[in-house]
Amino acid sequence: MEALDQFCPHPTGDPYWNESAWFNFSIPQKRLIGMIYYFFRPNMRLLMGGPVIWDDSGSLRGNCLFYDWHHIQPIPEGAGKFDFTAHNSLRVSVVEPRKRYRLRYDDCGVTLDLTWSAIEEPHHFLGMEIEATGMSAANRMHFEQMGRVTGTVALQGETLAVDCFSLRDSSWGVRQIDGVKRGSYFWAIADANTAFHAQTMGEGADQTVIGGFLKLDGKMGTLVGGRRFNTRLNAVTARSFDLLLEDDKGRSAKLSLRSCSDLLVDFYPRCQVVWSLLTANFENGTAGWGDLQEFQPLEQFRRMARANGRPWPCADR
Repeated sequence: MEALDQFCPHPTGDPYWNESAWFNFSIPQKRLIGMIYYFFRPNMRLLMGGPVIWDDSGSLRGNCLFYDWHHIQPIPEGAGKFDFTAHNSLRVSVVEPRKRYRLRYDDCGVTLDLTWSAIEEPHHFLGMEIEATGMSAANRMHFEQMGRVTGTVALQGETLAVDCFSLRDSSWGVRQIDGVKRGSYFWAIADANTAFHAQTMGEGADQTVIGGFLKLDGKMGTLVGGRRFNTRLNAVTARSFDLLLEDDKGRSAKLSLRSCSDLLVDFYPRCQVVWSLLTANFENGTAGWGDLQEFQPLEQFRRMARANGRPWPCADR
């Protein structure tokens, strides 16, 4: 398990070999969502990533609250997967392996000082990129982990306190996005005992669950089935939907979900992602927050957005 904090011990020489890490944070009452996301392409000698912060006031990298996701940075000398300082000032360090990480940034008039702390062991989900892109399962690792983020974000002359539930993920393996299919990756945490993460796939608004986890009454289960249905789309993403989840413990859960604060994310070639803040209402009456990542081939998204006939962003708050 300690290896999850390290680079893969047996990578391939493929130029598309990828080592990724992502940490979410949010201030839901402000409709604000952010992330620290980066990945190493060691065979290209590239580090890509940085912080992104947005709310419902801007939907593009040119008008959102903050966007410093660098596509072209050298890998710092001696960098570890969770121990480096990037060219754009992003600094990641391990406080306690698999349990606590410090995330810092100080550039362009924005300062972040966040600590991510685990509240659950990592949950492995190998099928994520296999289903979404058709990549091989060989020599691949991918996990999600529940946690909590505390700290501060200073931007636009204001220092904001962050104290929220969070998900992080990490992976290694060959990642080639050209053949991505349409799907969705989303999650929400109500409390330390109630949460879910799911990925759905399908060409329509309603989709099939292909993996993830369900945590109810403090017990973690792996998803084995389910569906997203009653989906209402706006011009570019799923604005609301119902979700049925089934896990390997024989449990099922039904949730209603709604998204806001959309951002068009252009991290990947030939793929469009719309990333949103998500609220989820569980059957037991608890409510949680998370995020929604709708992804599809870029040309498919372009046809959909242009056929809508309205400029982005769409005012449907």
